[in-house]
Amino acid sequence: MDIHLKGDLEAVSEGIRPFAHYYGLNIETGAVCDMASFWHIRVQQSEQAKIVVSLQSGTGFIQYQQPVHFYRALGLFVEQARSRDSFQLHETIYLDRIGVMLDCSRNAVIRTDRVQTVLVTMAAMGLNTLMLYTEDTYEIQEDPYFGYMRGRYSREEIRELDRFAQSLGIELIPCIQTLAHLATYLRWDTAQEVKDTADILMVGAEQTYAWIEKRLAACAEMFSSRRIHIGMDEAHWIGRGRYLDQHGFAPSSELMTRHLQRVLDLTESYGMEPMMWSDMYFRMASPTGDYYDRSVAMTSANAANVPSKVRLVYWDYYHENPACYIHYLQQHAQLGSEPIFAGGIWTFNGIGVHYPKTFRTTEAAMQACKQQGIREAFVTLWGDDGAETNLLQGLLGLQLYAEHGYANQVARDRLEARFQWCTGAEMQSFMELGTLDVPPGVHVPDPDHGGWLEPENPSKYALWQDPLLGLFDKHVEESGLDTYYAGLADRLHAAGTRAGDWSFLLKVPESICRVLSVKSEFGVRLRTAYMKLEREQLNRLANETLPLLIDLLDQLREHHYTEWMHCNKPFGWEVLDLRYGGLRARLETTGKRVNAWLQGKVDSLPELDEKRLRYPSASNADARYVRCNQYRHIVTANVL
Repeated sequence: MDIHLKGDLEAVSEGIRPFAHYYGLNIETGAVCDMASFWHIRVQQSEQAKIVVSLQSGTGFIQYQQPVHFYRALGLFVEQARSRDSFQLHETIYLDRIGVMLDCSRNAVIRTDRVQTVLVTMAAMGLNTLMLYTEDTYEIQEDPYFGYMRGRYSREEIRELDRFAQSLGIELIPCIQTLAHLATYLRWDTAQEVKDTADILMVGAEQTYAWIEKRLAACAEMFSSRRIHIGMDEAHWIGRGRYLDQHGFAPSSELMTRHLQRVLDLTESYGMEPMMWSDMYFRMASPTGDYYDRSVAMTSANAANVPSKVRLVYWDYYHENPACYIHYLQQHAQLGSEPIFAGGIWTFNGIGVHYPKTFRTTEAAMQACKQQGIREAFVTLWGDDGAETNLLQGLLGLQLYAEHGYANQVARDRLEARFQWCTGAEMQSFMELGTLDVPPGVHVPDPDHGGWLEPENPSKYALWQDPLLGLFDKHVEESGLDTYYAGLADRLHAAGTRAGDWSFLLKVPESICRVLSVKSEFGVRLRTAYMKLEREQLNRLANETLPLLIDLLDQLREHHYTEWMHCNKPFGWEVLDLRYGGLRARLETTGKRVNAWLQGKVDSLPELDEKRLRYPSASNADARYVRCNQYRHIVTANVL
């Protein structure tokens, strides 16, 4: 499409070229353009919290507040002008800041060119903040072991991303850790002087604050934003390691307060505006140490422990009832400042995104945020347990979040239309992508449930569990999972043709389903045939089914390798190589063991003689399926 823009373009001039290139637009910004083929659009920047897009009598108009709103508005104009001769759209800006956090610390460090693609797509959606969650995956020149062999971003890579984000009206915000979640760095002997426990820093030690200052100095140099996320979450064992040995017991609340004040003194010295996860304040107030303890009521005494220099981030990826979010937002407000809300796209459930859970939690959370007048929110995409799920599978979740920033209620047809324009993919193709963990019989929680539930993830443990040991066989017997995944594989194959440039994201899930169409109930059939002495069936399973399964696994690994290298730095892939290689070896061993028994070389197979038990799970204990999201607990009951 040929477009001529004139008017208030100074704030958006640098981003027009990359935006136009990505979306195939020919845009001219000169004072005069007489070409009849061009759409002529007058652009006006306004302080009003709204977006206006119109086309009347062949002339277009865009009104925007922030630069990112211009790109959203331009996308809306192009979308509408392709099918309508005249229109007028008004959108209210419900959130001043709305954005995304991408996990770059669970082995997958996203390539900078892929981050730039995400940034352009975010601009079209109207998302104006991006955090790269980096525990140790950014460069500290004075500390070569910080992010060593982890694919850390160099200083120049961060600077280039910062410049690119700025051109599109997106604020790139450092998101680091200054207390816990630092196990990958604290493993090195060179870090012992700042180490309390395996993943928590030594509170009170001067070496610790010198270490933190180097991290803050690096962020101040790399990022143009003065805002920073300093982490501070889930420090359950603060003061319980070397600190306890050297100083004796101190209450966690006291240690947190002292440590936070020292960190805030440092951020202030660099002119930074810090935010932090809020959970430790709520855990310390709860008799059970629970973040989501409804019995906890924050008081002025609790508020006195929260410095005014830091904003709290209320993170909640779980609840499905708006009333729950309203309650916790109100409790956060009692602590002295308007909270920032952080929701979640369920890329961290196992080996695939979970869109049913994502939609239920997002709809409830955003309804509550708008009702409570929250003006800043972002959505997280985590890569728990090795980043088996590509975070880009969460694109539809980004669109859902974005639409909630510009509408009181999000209509399905508008979500579909916006996703189609912003990504070139059909929404339904991504909905199919998000169903690996919703086979028949999966538990769907009551939205009025007072607590929160994590969804089961049978696709993950069905893939990785050992075929001879079958720690989860009790949950997949007579489940029909083989049939379910065979059908889903076909649907994903068809969906890939409707996903545009993002079709590569469906190849790995499709291939996973091909494997699971054979492997899900393989262990159950194997043990049943063994216990019934069905030698012919055992022979087929060992010498026909297993070779087929190994071939399908090899295809999956190749697809996954290709996707990983297309999106991420190579570091971290070695973990998945080990997982695939380990599973392949165990499949080969299974064939050897069964054939040894068939040939009379062994009298029994103790692995199959062992009775199968339910996997003890604290989450959804009574459901048919369970949840286990740790590879090391899935593959063996022994020490890994």
